[in-house]
Amino acid sequence: MFQLLGTFFIISLTGALSPGPLTTVAIVEGSRRGKWSGISIAVGHGLVEIVYVAAIGLVLWYGREALLRQPLVIGLIALIGGLFLVWMGWGMAFGAWKHRLSLEGSVNSDIKLGLVPTGALVSVSNPYWWIWWALITPLYIEQSLTWGVLGITILFVVHWSTDLGWLTSLSWLTGSGRALISARVYRLVLIICGAALLFFGVTFVIAGIRFLTTGDLSFG
Repeated sequence: MFQLLGTFFIISLTGALSPGPLTTVAIVEGSRRGKWSGISIAVGHGLVEIVYVAAIGLVLWYGREALLRQPLVIGLIALIGGLFLVWMGWGMAFGAWKHRLSLEGSVNSDIKLGLVPTGALVSVSNPYWWIWWALITPLYIEQSLTWGVLGITILFVVHWSTDLGWLTSLSWLTGSGRALISARVYRLVLIICGAALLFFGVTFVIAGIRFLTTGDLSFG
């Protein structure tokens, strides 16, 4: 259980730290609406995600023997998800190394919605969010179901804690008028996270190929 949560925490953290719409919104709204804006944005983001996680969990719980016990299905999920992680990790590490990624961004500064709805809408409008949850998480959710509702609940809390911590930190920093995250430090963090994604992606690809060929799904 702890190994599963630890791995999922690292993957979730890399996703939270990657430049994207929510990162930009937290930065802008922190300076516009106050340093605690990130909490409300994270709540909106989390409300959408908990619905998604519950839906995936129900599908896997009631149909896991028919669905995720099929070598072809689980093998393809692991293989495609692994390739996506490799692509995402390479783009993150290489982009940071070449100074193509930064905390800077642009967002509509005239957002009229509340922060919670904004967090939810920005999440569902991001295609990478859908890809991440569709390809990466089913394997972890399926394993967490070994511990029932408690397992999937803890898994979600572990994931959401990374979003909450990152978005709150960004809005607090910009809302406090403190530039405590230098471009150099952020680039280094992205490079490390990108390398971690590459590692997990390769692990997924190997596991997917193994399961497709032998029926043995192993991440060891």
